[in-house]
Amino acid sequence: MTDFDSIAAQRPATIEEAIPCMQVALRYFHERNDYRAVFLRAYYIITLNVHAAVHRRGDYTNPIFFDADWVRSQAGYFASLYFQSLTTFDREPESERAWKVAHRMAEDKSSTVLQDLLLGLNAHINYDLAYGTFLNLRQHGDDAGHLLLPRRKFDHDQVNNILVRSIPQIAETLTRDYGGGITLLRKTLRGLDIVLSSTGLKHYRERVWWSAVSYLTTTDEEEIGLVHQKLNWESAQLAKLIADQSAWSLPIRTIGRAIRKDDYSRITLESPAA
Repeated sequence: MTDFDSIAAQRPATIEEAIPCMQVALRYFHERNDYRAVFLRAYYIITLNVHAAVHRRGDYTNPIFFDADWVRSQAGYFASLYFQSLTTFDREPESERAWKVAHRMAEDKSSTVLQDLLLGLNAHINYDLAYGTFLNLRQHGDDAGHLLLPRRKFDHDQVNNILVRSIPQIAETLTRDYGGGITLLRKTLRGLDIVLSSTGLKHYRERVWWSAVSYLTTTDEEEIGLVHQKLNWESAQLAKLIADQSAWSLPIRTIGRAIRKDDYSRITLESPAA
């Protein structure tokens, strides 16, 4: 297998396994100045912060999860679905449509840094996350007791708060290493972007939870397919909006592409909190 095939074949089972898998993929993308590095870098930063919370390191010395092992496993499923998405063009055209838009624009280098970030977040949260959560719930037998799902929902929501806390770090890191002016946008809006981003993330992750519960209520593969189709259609609609190529957005897209960096060879990756 090529290096890329090996990366796409990675299926980490836990957050500890996911981090080195992401590092390998990021180095591969950076060596090739591949725009797919942008979303993965943001996802990597979030994963490092969740890892710190799981292990009570860095800013997370106090416990915040009911069951840190459940979160560790959840991160493994989630990362595995990301690596699987890298081969989306090997599957039927109407499947994983949000991922196809995200990866195609990055490969064609027709996107801005902000588009790369938002397209990846959309596909990963609005398409992948519900299924990954369902797999984790099913593995742990969480449909067996009526009090287990609210318990898992608490930990799911705690990850929401980590995502919100990660927004400034992501904006600064992506602007510094890939360009695109996300930090300037944050300063111009004077914090409004944090409110919008945190509200948006929580909104979509709330929908994710109930989609995961829908998966959990299915009785056969046909019904699982129905949930897949719903999420595939919904995430594709948002991907089209983010990937807008209309004339009215041309000046914004032109500026965004002009100020993004094309050389990723000197980027240094963050390490897990000691």
